[in-house]
Amino acid sequence: MEELKELTLNPGFVPILAALLVLALPRTVRSPVIVIAALGAFWLLLEHEFGAAAARSQMGLPVVLLKLDELNRIFGIALLTALVALGIYSGARRNRYEDAAILLLAGSAVSALFVGDLIISFVATLSVAGLAAAWVVFSSPLEGASRAGARLLIWHGLEGLLLLVGVAVHLSSGVSATQVGRLDVTTIGGAFIFAALMIRIGAPAAHVWLKDAVAHASPTGAAAISSFTTMLGVYALARCFPSEPLLIWIGAAMMLLGAVYVAAEDDLRRAAAYGLTMQTGLCVLLVGLGTPLALAAAEATAFATILALLALQLTLGSVLERHGSACVSQLAGVGRTMPISAFLMLGCGLAVSATPGLALFAAHSASLEAASQWDWRWLWTIIWAAPAMLFVAFLMRPALAAFTRTGQVSPIREAPFSMMLGSALALFLCLSVGLAPQWLFDLMPSRTSFDPFMIDRVGPQFQLLGGAGLAFLALRLARVTPTEREVRLLDIDALYRGPLADAGRWAGVLALRIYGAWQSWTRRMSALVARSIEALARACDRPYGQAGTAAATFLCLGALLLIMFLVR
Repeated sequence: MEELKELTLNPGFVPILAALLVLALPRTVRSPVIVIAALGAFWLLLEHEFGAAAARSQMGLPVVLLKLDELNRIFGIALLTALVALGIYSGARRNRYEDAAILLLAGSAVSALFVGDLIISFVATLSVAGLAAAWVVFSSPLEGASRAGARLLIWHGLEGLLLLVGVAVHLSSGVSATQVGRLDVTTIGGAFIFAALMIRIGAPAAHVWLKDAVAHASPTGAAAISSFTTMLGVYALARCFPSEPLLIWIGAAMMLLGAVYVAAEDDLRRAAAYGLTMQTGLCVLLVGLGTPLALAAAEATAFATILALLALQLTLGSVLERHGSACVSQLAGVGRTMPISAFLMLGCGLAVSATPGLALFAAHSASLEAASQWDWRWLWTIIWAAPAMLFVAFLMRPALAAFTRTGQVSPIREAPFSMMLGSALALFLCLSVGLAPQWLFDLMPSRTSFDPFMIDRVGPQFQLLGGAGLAFLALRLARVTPTEREVRLLDIDALYRGPLADAGRWAGVLALRIYGAWQSWTRRMSALVARSIEALARACDRPYGQAGTAAATFLCLGALLLIMFLVR
């Protein structure tokens, strides 16, 4: 294939190159380098016009390194904005390997957005992003991070295998590798690619990797994983499987599953991971609906979710860094010892619960409007009730715990300035997008004119959140809700890390026993056959020693002569 156009640098390549650079830089320079890399990628993103900007032939296969359109532009802006906040936030700690891993994760995710060929670039960048996410977890100083990183590596390895098989089968049907368009889930290749993307978004039964990775990552790493993983899968679904009815049911199941664990989880970082599962499920559901308004709402929800969950994870990471725990049951007194972080935590609770004036409200209003066009009242109800669950989980529960008085007098121990600045920047972005959301809808592929600040949208949302808060307070005063305590919630990973793991170990022991018995039996049989052959050889050395041996020798010679005669 001839070169189509001049080679153009993919915006995601800038953070990847910076990832190699920060390994050799001192601590004081690494944080500015992350921010500069994000701004450089921004410049490359905004410099080019829409369309394929670079295509080459490598080993006989077409490689499109840059393809820019409205869909990947909005996701790219969100991811690079998150990288700027992460770069500012990361200046308070000393971990060059995690800095490199975060840059590699961000660069791979952004690169995957803007590549235009299915066989090489998309699969490769998605696989590198999975490896980088595992590296982020491996770099964490928290207990159990190495085992969590190994589990995440297995999940992404399975995803890469399914994706590679799906792409190979898809291209074997004669489709061009440069065509990244709508796929059919009923075909073999489409089904494998669809299954790989289900792992990426954290669909039911595969959702556990997200909360496992977030819970064991460092404060900075957890925010990076929340920003650069699942929404990449939402982009791929919007690109390859829009209007797929199966996505409606998968997205609804993700929202219900996340809501259950958000309400019960004591560790707020795990709860935030389940909250991300809820919001990712909403995006998947809207992609399955497939109408222009639904797709616009999905993209707006993905954009706002990246910012809101980033701010929440950064703030919870600050609490973990100074307080030693982000569990609700251990937050007593945090409002006194960490007043600024507690204030930011409450602001993040408002942001993730789609409070009017913050980023998620406009997207949530568009989602309700898109769902109301279908004759599925249950679907609209799930979307409508989701902010109430998030409001109670991330504002009411932490607020009551953080401002509970304790008998101990502790000095103020705020998080480092750079961590608070990164959290405040992410929260400010949520506020700025929420107050002026129309520019966000102007970035959509389908030019959508939507006004979320109509009184019949703002009023019911305030009523919903206020009613949810009052109901929770009433249940708490009536002592109906359980007291906050550290609990271990069982999820599906308890099955494969418990009974299935034990069954696997027993199966392995049994297989080793059978293999050992087989080896012992073969050794004994080999020794017996060898002794028999040895005895026969010794007897043949004395042909006239025994009459039986002589007769056997005579018969063998006769048979040999007969065979030679017949062959001739």
